[in-house]
Amino acid sequence: MVWAAAGNAPRALQFGVLNQQSVLQTAARWNPLLQYLGLKTGLPLQLRMGATIAQTDAMMGREEFDLAFTNHNFQSEYDGRYRVIARWSGAPVRGVIAVREDSPIRRLEDLDGAALAFPSAEAFLGYAVTTQALKDAGVRVVERFAGNHHGALAQLRAGLVEAVSVNSRFLEDYRDQERIAVRPVFISAPYPDLPVIAHPRLPREQVEAITRALLGMKDDPEGRVVLAQARCAGFDAATDQDYDDVRRIYRAIGQ
Repeated sequence: MVWAAAGNAPRALQFGVLNQQSVLQTAARWNPLLQYLGLKTGLPLQLRMGATIAQTDAMMGREEFDLAFTNHNFQSEYDGRYRVIARWSGAPVRGVIAVREDSPIRRLEDLDGAALAFPSAEAFLGYAVTTQALKDAGVRVVERFAGNHHGALAQLRAGLVEAVSVNSRFLEDYRDQERIAVRPVFISAPYPDLPVIAHPRLPREQVEAITRALLGMKDDPEGRVVLAQARCAGFDAATDQDYDDVRRIYRAIGQ
């Protein structure tokens, strides 16, 4: 992939973030991260996202983002338009189907006919991975789409659904924050957490500066403060090939 040549006038780089949380929660987490990156690189960055996952994906499809934090770019509709430059640090993440601790549901097969909350039909761990597992088990559920991971978990907490399908990282965060007792009935194979991706129109030196700043946050005292506020362990090096299994699952469900 060839990066664009550098220009003269700096502009605010548009940084898209997938709707894993509400818009307000996303802004609270990501605006300090983007401000830090701007100070370290001299490149202003502006948070961009739609009101829904579908709107954010459409913005990515129109290539409105210079950079983004998402894994929906590996769907066939968008694949190849952006390049991975880093990923969220930490242990691999998994797709989890969980129920309340007091639920009689113990196995995937017990979910047949049950109402199950998903973040969206575009979610990777929260939909593609778990839907494939349900299909393999011959289980049909009533799908309820909540808009994001926290919304899906809130439906489980309120008793509106019998189970929830989410990203393991958000399940752990929500369980700790809301003190809800949940029990997994399915845990998928591990996958790398979401990447930061860059559009090839960005000059190479800008991409390299942003990548250095992301990877260096864990070793910078100022960066560690921002990471702690964002409940983020930092960012690690990553490549497009690290996400081949993500592509495979998306293709398996027709995406």
